[in-house]
Amino acid sequence: MTDKKSVDGPVYVETMAIYGVGLIGGSLAIRLKQHNAVGKIIGVGRSRENLETALKIGAIDEIQSDPLEAAKQADVIVLATPVNTIAGLLGTIRPAIDSSKIITDVGSVKSGIVASAKTELGDMFSRFVPGHPIAGKEKSGIVAADGDLYENHKVILTPTSETDSQACELIYRLWALTGATVRIMEVEDHDRVLSVTSHLPHILAYVMMDFLSTSKDRENCYEMAAGGFYDFTRTASSDPEMWRDISIMNGPRLLEHIKEYQRQLSVVSRMIEEGDHQAIEDLFGAAKKARSRVTEKRKKVH
Repeated sequence: MTDKKSVDGPVYVETMAIYGVGLIGGSLAIRLKQHNAVGKIIGVGRSRENLETALKIGAIDEIQSDPLEAAKQADVIVLATPVNTIAGLLGTIRPAIDSSKIITDVGSVKSGIVASAKTELGDMFSRFVPGHPIAGKEKSGIVAADGDLYENHKVILTPTSETDSQACELIYRLWALTGATVRIMEVEDHDRVLSVTSHLPHILAYVMMDFLSTSKDRENCYEMAAGGFYDFTRTASSDPEMWRDISIMNGPRLLEHIKEYQRQLSVVSRMIEEGDHQAIEDLFGAAKKARSRVTEKRKKVH
């Protein structure tokens, strides 16, 4: 498969169970409802209040407190819970999984989740289609959900050689309904790339805000924060629990990039210390060109 935004022919799922009806799971539910692509959506989650809100706004049709019972009823199961809960959920619902069901997830670190799925699902591992929508907001919960969230964004699927091709095709086509461009990647490629483009930037934003909060000038800094600073630290408003788990799960790759980043900062520090105007300008110029390439790529997607 290649990148795709269109859907050929109708896509329909009789019953879907979404575990974690927050920003990601809720936005998917709303969009699929808009396309009449699902007959019934069962919501499963920790917060009864959140689920009742999802039911009230029509994102889901039914609340189920028992994860196993929801899996028994569902044709497609979407795990949109924090990454560190997915292994446990897979173990819980395993008795309900047979060749008629498809499971997918939305976790932003794939290697650990795929390994857990292989262990927990055993001979039903082929029914698991690993996924990751690259879209989001700093706000969470069903109140932040938006049917247009995935429009003109990427959704990555990382099937393995054991993944059932028809299961993968259905999940592929469901995500294409959201307006996203769906891309197939290898598990390791996904985790290596996302550690640079998503996970490391979140860490840098959190560390920057923590650094600022300990400064004696913090109140003045808060007041005088310019647009660039505000944009750079935007992701520090994200859910700390979620990003704690992602950081640990993708730890080996992140540690490698953090060390590389530290080395690069040391190079810049030395340039400044030595007053090397040309070296600084050359580095900034190269960075500007790289940034232009990112902008160019994003325009092609949007």
